[in-house]
Amino acid sequence: MKVLDSMKNYFQKNKPEGQTEEPFPWKQVGLGLVGVLVVLFCASLIWVYAVPGIFGERGMALRQKMPYPLVFIAPNTVILYSDFDENSRAVKQFYQNQDFSEIGLRVDFTTEEGKKRLLVRQKDVLNKMIEDEALVKIASDNDIVVTKEMAREGIRRSFDEFGTAESVQKDLKRLYGWDLTTFEEKIVTPKLYQEKIQEIFQSQQKPSEQAEMKIMQAKKALDEGKVFADVAKQFSQGSTKENGGELGWFQVTDLAPELQLIVPSQTKGVPGNVIESELGFHIVLVEETKKEGDNELYRISQIFTKKEIFSDWLNEKIQAMNVFVLSPEYRWDSDQAQIEFKSESMRNFEKDMFKNSEGDAMLLF
Repeated sequence: MKVLDSMKNYFQKNKPEGQTEEPFPWKQVGLGLVGVLVVLFCASLIWVYAVPGIFGERGMALRQKMPYPLVFIAPNTVILYSDFDENSRAVKQFYQNQDFSEIGLRVDFTTEEGKKRLLVRQKDVLNKMIEDEALVKIASDNDIVVTKEMAREGIRRSFDEFGTAESVQKDLKRLYGWDLTTFEEKIVTPKLYQEKIQEIFQSQQKPSEQAEMKIMQAKKALDEGKVFADVAKQFSQGSTKENGGELGWFQVTDLAPELQLIVPSQTKGVPGNVIESELGFHIVLVEETKKEGDNELYRISQIFTKKEIFSDWLNEKIQAMNVFVLSPEYRWDSDQAQIEFKSESMRNFEKDMFKNSEGDAMLLF
């Protein structure tokens, strides 16, 4: 209004003699200012949502200060760029403020490869933010509430687990740049929501019933003399189903804990009994064995039926959400229920990164 008043006073003082006073054109000036603001806003949208990195640190600074949406989850949830950038900064600080060299691991963000590895970790951060929002939605649908006092109690438990209040606050500041309020918001509260929703999952689901029924059908078929590979193709839910259940060669120590005690004593060429693990039910066939140095190796096939576990159940809930990604860097993979890179080169880099992960602390922490 001060600008408009100044303009009005200027025109009145500089009005030619004899000219009758006309009403100040408030409407025209107002529309002009609105037009300027619209142009500036549109320019800022280009600045923020343009090709990644085109405006460098200035574009980053702008999106940290303004409430630009990064992800929209229908009907009314928005993840802001500013929150994502803050979480990404905290993750980067975590890696930069630890000395992994003592355990033979490395973190280096100065190289081109290091920068890409950081981008992969930042994508994981965004997926975690979407998961946290999904937990809040599921909690709301089930009338679950996490109060401030419950969150405070969660923080007090963290003191018991990690040290004194002073030491925990000091570590949070050093590793993430967080205070206790931020820690409560970003870590403690989502964890409490997850714990409560897991209780609902456990009470409502019978995660092993269907898997056990299916594995017993497979066991019956084997007892009737059917070929192991054919039974695996019919009943197994593992990734090796189409290969007749063949897993390949293993040392005992490479197997799931539940299988480590069974495989060495199993008769070669004879399917074993049903074994239950945390993931599901197994029938193992030891095809052959061999020695490599001091190591005994086993060529194994299996029929596997999968229990429904909480992570799969949560993933199905996220798949059902309508997620829209506004960033030029990412897109939403509805089948996998997660964010992925738009760039094919970055998707390929990520695949290779996990294949060549030895010594990289970012893939372990």
